[in-house]
Amino acid sequence: MKKVLVAGASGYIGRYAAQAFKQQGWFVRAFVQGSEKLKRPGPFGKPALDGVADEIVTGDATKPDTLHDIADGIDMAFSSMGLRSSRPGLTYHDVDFLGNINILQEAMRHDVHKFIYVSIFKAAEMIEMQIVKAHEDFVQALKNSGIDYSILRPNAYFSDMIQFQKMAASGVIIWPGDGNLTINPIHGEDMGEICVDAAAPGHQDIDIGGPDIFTYKELFTLAFTSINKQPRIIFIPLWIVQGLHTLIKPLNARIADMLAFAIAVNTIDNAAPRYGKQHMKDFFENYAKKNFSD
Repeated sequence: MKKVLVAGASGYIGRYAAQAFKQQGWFVRAFVQGSEKLKRPGPFGKPALDGVADEIVTGDATKPDTLHDIADGIDMAFSSMGLRSSRPGLTYHDVDFLGNINILQEAMRHDVHKFIYVSIFKAAEMIEMQIVKAHEDFVQALKNSGIDYSILRPNAYFSDMIQFQKMAASGVIIWPGDGNLTINPIHGEDMGEICVDAAAPGHQDIDIGGPDIFTYKELFTLAFTSINKQPRIIFIPLWIVQGLHTLIKPLNARIADMLAFAIAVNTIDNAAPRYGKQHMKDFFENYAKKNFSD
């Protein structure tokens, strides 16, 4: 039986990747900081890993002494691990770059055959952002390591779109730009299947989107109609957001990075090659029934 190490197994994609590998007959070793929350489903339909992970190991990727032998006996390593929320004293460089470097070094020490890493769609066009730079610094290190690799570049996940449904529930969506650029998010389950496919031998760098392409205006309208509300959308000219970014950048790097991301996704088109079979409309409607029904 082939064995996979899934780093970031508590996250949205990590859980679906672990589930998909298990369904395809792999032995799954899940690497997380804390194991308790894995026993129950997570937000946005994330599957529980009880009965999925054959083995759960805990540690802190930023502390190499906690990673000893996490890749022992492993055939392939997978990582969607990164800094997802504020942790005192840690940066994207610490977690997304150095943390993954530490996992890569363990994988190479144990002669792991391949490393699959989840990065960012059109990263080269947003490289000035801290989170993107950290991802791409690791991508470069992985490519230079000599190990076989696959780089996966999803443009967005269904779970990311829930923020728009929550805005719609509050009565209004406010967004930079004019809403005419496009995006096609992908469901975590569909993404999990792509992760397993990426285990095939050979270097791969894959751009990934879901089956349905929307303009942001269409996506926002869908967020409203899924909760039976009349759309109310306000678009803010980009120059205003760019000015705000310039003011905030010297004061708060993290908020400035968030604004930079909002600016970036509204200056480049985010439609990616289509994969998967699950639809945003169904996801919105199912989430609405559980969270916004009267």
